[in-house]
Amino acid sequence: MALVYGRRRLGKTYLLQRFVAGENMPKPACYYLAEQTTAPTQRLLLATQLLESLGGTSLAPSDLAVSWQALLHYVCEQWKRRERFILILDEFPYLAEQSPDLPSILQAWWDREGAHSTVMVILSGSHLSMMKALGEPNSPLFGRFNAGILQITPFRYHQTALFYASSPLYGVVEKLTMYGVLGGTPRYHALVDTSQPMEDEIINLLLRPGSPLRYEVEYLLGTQQIRDPASYNAVLGVIASGETQYGRIQQLSGTGNSLSFYLRTLTELGWIREEMPFAEDSRRRLLYRVADPFLAFWYRFIAPHKSLLEFSDPVFVYETRMRPYLPVYMGQIFEQICLQWLQTYCPNRFHVHILQASRYWSRDGRTEIDIVADLSDGRRLFAECKWNLGRPAGADVLVDLKAKVQTVPHLLQHKRAVYAIFAIGGFSPELYATAQSVPDEVWLIDQTSLLPNTSIASASTTAIYPNT
Repeated sequence: MALVYGRRRLGKTYLLQRFVAGENMPKPACYYLAEQTTAPTQRLLLATQLLESLGGTSLAPSDLAVSWQALLHYVCEQWKRRERFILILDEFPYLAEQSPDLPSILQAWWDREGAHSTVMVILSGSHLSMMKALGEPNSPLFGRFNAGILQITPFRYHQTALFYASSPLYGVVEKLTMYGVLGGTPRYHALVDTSQPMEDEIINLLLRPGSPLRYEVEYLLGTQQIRDPASYNAVLGVIASGETQYGRIQQLSGTGNSLSFYLRTLTELGWIREEMPFAEDSRRRLLYRVADPFLAFWYRFIAPHKSLLEFSDPVFVYETRMRPYLPVYMGQIFEQICLQWLQTYCPNRFHVHILQASRYWSRDGRTEIDIVADLSDGRRLFAECKWNLGRPAGADVLVDLKAKVQTVPHLLQHKRAVYAIFAIGGFSPELYATAQSVPDEVWLIDQTSLLPNTSIASASTTAIYPNT
């Protein structure tokens, strides 16, 4: 038995389909996608599919659909081969909502028959809290997921870049920008026509009436069975606009004492994240940020201009209301990209692992460091992330970073410092020379290093320092 869960559009169904299809020959299986309907109807639909998959009986679907126990017993009764039969119950929460005792029924059947058969059961779903609960100690199914519990998470930036690897129109900047616009959801990137320029595709997918992603957020809110979408919309909109402190979010969203509930729900969904300054543990300093770049982009650029988009040329709206502000927006996304780079590529490039990492900001607000991280060799890394397309980062960036670090001496106690500069526009010769002189102390990461495994990046020399 396996548990597979993750929010919508991340590819759970696709992954299960590929698993059943196999590399050379399809596996014997029954895939059932649950619907929001009554329990008797759900059982009848499942019975129909089981009879088609297993056959070998004159039973009518209505005879088999009398109970969940009868359906499950039928699977073991009919399948006696040594080869494994796979039963996939997708969107399992829809079944459990109509039949709250179904997890207990599954547990009893599994202990009595299922675990001793050659049947594999996969429970899949998008309702994160409900699916997580199935594997917890107070669940009847606790300890039964002997094939594992798998959470499907959004792609990272370097994984979404593979959607554009064969397109000459999408260089490193375009690939990173598409991550900033569409986030880590593979379905969204699969919609992009990579034979068309990036900005045309942003307009075609998000801005035109009836475009595929124009109303995606409303769909996502609806499918999570959120009862008060207006309040969630307000909270997400306020956070995406740059207000990250609890009091300001509460004031501007108008959610009053209910804000904690909304924030907790959005955090469980993975739509927002809590952020603390590095090495701080006081929740008084907690900030909230939109976790998914697609939602951040939608609430920053689409939601405020929905009325304008209904009656205006979408190209005009993009050119006047979005394009001029994209560099500032991407500067924030770039910090996430740089953190992902450190977590992904540090072990191979620098033979160290990232133990913990986050932003740092001082209590007085005067000092901000984009990334502070502890390295597995005992050193502490301080990073600056520069999304300046037309200007190389100069030696002054390193000087300023070191000066900021000196203002927070508690972060340097008993630690050797490493300074990392990420710059999409490259580096000045002076900064390159400095990095060459102290390669263990200064890391320079330019755009060719950000995507070392894509076709365009691999066509040129991938360099952290100019002499590697």
